[in-house]
Amino acid sequence: MNNKHNVIDLSYLNEISGESTDLINDLIEMFFEQIPEYQESMNNYFSKKEWINLGKTAHKAKSAILMVGMKELADDLKKLEENAKEGKNINEYNEIIAKFVGESNAAIKELHEIKKNQKF
Repeated sequence: MNNKHNVIDLSYLNEISGESTDLINDLIEMFFEQIPEYQESMNNYFSKKEWINLGKTAHKAKSAILMVGMKELADDLKKLEENAKEGKNINEYNEIIAKFVGESNAAIKELHEIKKNQKF
């Protein structure tokens, strides 16, 4: 079983699921549903300068991102979460949000291929 892919690493997902294909499929579907919602929310909160809500959404997104092994992006989201809660380093928010959108979209694309080929 190949856990490492271009963008994601399914080691953690396989570990927590006991390699149950059904559970992995369910968790991937949940990722597909949640990530676009988080992307939209983060962009909305950023444009409205609602830093507290931006931080809360970054926290939720971080959990989903960690599930598919994107540790560097999760670290960026943690930084965004902490800074947004305190209204610090506002000039960095947009860059992190853009990175989150780009990389999570790449992860969605990769997960669709993996799911189609049932290679997890």
